Amino acid sequence: MNSGQESEEKSDTCEPYIPGSTTIRAITASSKWLFGLAVIGTAMISVYLFVVGFIVVFTTIASSLMVPQFDMHTLNEFLATFIKIIDIFLVATVFYIIALGFFELFIAKAPLPGWLKICNLDDLKTKLLGLAIIALAVVLLGEALTWDGSTDILSFGLAVSAGIAAISLYMWVKH
Repeated sequence: MNSGQESEEKSDTCEPYIPGSTTIRAITASSKWLFGLAVIGTAMISVYLFVVGFIVVFTTIASSLMVPQFDMHTLNEFLATFIKIIDIFLVATVFYIIALGFFELFIAKAPLPGWLKICNLDDLKTKLLGLAIIALAVVLLGEALTWDGSTDILSFGLAVSAGIAAISLYMWVKH
């Protein structure tokens, strides 16, 4: 087997190739606890956001059933609230993916779904930036739904759009 075939096999499995360096292996092994803290902390943030999002869903639905109102203004407010809740779930998902990515990259193999293949920090960053674009679009949608005409939504929309464009350009140039 030649070295070109070996490097192809290595890239398919996401396994880092460290040529015989026991010092680097020892440093990596001793720093696992540090990344373990990052994994636990990030996972705790994710769980907290998922639970809070669920509680807000439950209380919003319960309050809407207690005093039912069937006008468009109230419906738009509920839609905006639900869209903001979805944004909370998206942010919770981002933290969950960060926790899984740190675990996968620095501690051990994780049972990740096929779409979440993380071989290096660039893979993790790409996944996160894609989710950031979705979260920004959801925020913009929520603001558009509740816009009352008195605030300057154009500048907000341009700012969010500029952020999405910057992230998209970065991802396009990077890949």
